[in-house]
Amino acid sequence: MKKLSFFLAALLAASSLMASCGDTATAPTETQKVNDTKSVETEEVDPMDLLTSGVPEGTDFGGEVVHLWYTTNSISVAETYIDIAGQLDGDILNDAIYNANIAVEDKLNVDLDFFNSGVTTDNTGNSFNKLMLANDTSIDLFSLIQWNSAKFAAEGMFYNMFNAKYLSYDQPWWDYTYMKEMTIGNDRIFALSGDFTVDRSRCLDCIYYNKQMFADFYEDADGLYQEVLDHKWTIERFRKIAEEVYSDLNNNGQIDREDRVGYCINSYNNLDGFFSGAGARTTARDENDIPYLVLNNDRTINVCDAIYAIARDTVGGYNSGTAYEEDVKNREMFCHGDSMFLIGFFYTAENMRDMKNDYGVVPMPLYDEAQEQYVSDVHDIMSIMAVPYNITKLDTVSAVLEELAFTGYKDVLPSYYEVLLKNKYARDSISASMIDLIRDNCKPDIAHIYGDPFGTMGYIVREMVQGKKPFASKYTSMEKNALKQMQKFIDKYTSIE
Repeated sequence: MKKLSFFLAALLAASSLMASCGDTATAPTETQKVNDTKSVETEEVDPMDLLTSGVPEGTDFGGEVVHLWYTTNSISVAETYIDIAGQLDGDILNDAIYNANIAVEDKLNVDLDFFNSGVTTDNTGNSFNKLMLANDTSIDLFSLIQWNSAKFAAEGMFYNMFNAKYLSYDQPWWDYTYMKEMTIGNDRIFALSGDFTVDRSRCLDCIYYNKQMFADFYEDADGLYQEVLDHKWTIERFRKIAEEVYSDLNNNGQIDREDRVGYCINSYNNLDGFFSGAGARTTARDENDIPYLVLNNDRTINVCDAIYAIARDTVGGYNSGTAYEEDVKNREMFCHGDSMFLIGFFYTAENMRDMKNDYGVVPMPLYDEAQEQYVSDVHDIMSIMAVPYNITKLDTVSAVLEELAFTGYKDVLPSYYEVLLKNKYARDSISASMIDLIRDNCKPDIAHIYGDPFGTMGYIVREMVQGKKPFASKYTSMEKNALKQMQKFIDKYTSIE
């Protein structure tokens, strides 16, 4: 999407900012746009008030019920999910979500029936697939977890929303660039990403640092911010700081949780951010928009080797393995002041409000200073929206999706991004600019989005670290199956009518 900066709200009318995931892509245009010729007699006009959704005023669906399926039952104690139904409980975000849903109901004259299925988040795809195989039409809209659900697009289970009525993909409340990366071909949109949920923001990867510890070692608590701005925040610098702050406090000759460490890192999702942050890509596209592997080159090999060293061979780096419970311990070590860095996501800060020391937030490090820009990615637990192939009320659902995304952009996202993330969770004003930097430079990769259909090549650093194998041997062992799985997926995807 286009980037939105709440520090510079006046830029909003130009729609040049925020809901963006990388470079702006060309989208199909159906929306009612702001009348550029309209005169504005006062500078007090809120730019948000100038925006209009793709659903005309007066659209009335006669009280039709739209059934939305979702879950908040996380499989991991380290991962949390927002209830998209919302509730009036005094929490700023919950209230904003609830009020936005009511506004959608009132404008369209619909009844939104939110069904929290209780399905564990690792099983949303299978649960959805069972309903589709049974030709169940009781659910009109599904909120699914990307890593285990997106693949069903190739099975023909999602309705193609490319030409759906009301959806204004050219507007900043839709993340068209992300949806395009999820797609093969130029006339299809199966899985939807937009501001109907704050997950696209919550799931961005980042690194937190202990400002007091940084000041103790390097005098200036804000010094790391300056290194980011000076383009000196690199993987090598990250490792160097870890080495310098490490202390074997229990004198047992090995790194453990009783020491002061540079960082704790798990052997799965923490690794992904370093890969994308280093500007590495798993895939590129040919002239027909068909993805192909681009991993096996000198730079990517060097990036993967560097990440392997972060996970397995860095003084001051503690590898916590793959257990979800260990992720919680990693966060607790950071909050207790025993770790300089915490590798995580924006949502991680939701559980750090009681931390006594101030913390800062920075993007994932560059591979080296020659890299042109910082890059972020979205944790694969992000929610996507899918309309089932057997939808019986397409226009109503399309209108609901447009209004949910529109009101989410206008009313919910500011509550999260400005009030909560920038002010409540971030401990300083400079962190807010770092948050913008991270949001503005999201570069998704289809192999990471889909996972298994690409032979898990999008997770090659996980495979290397967990298997304790260097890039060359791991890539060689994975390549044949990956190419086979990719071709199977591509053939299925492109054959859908």
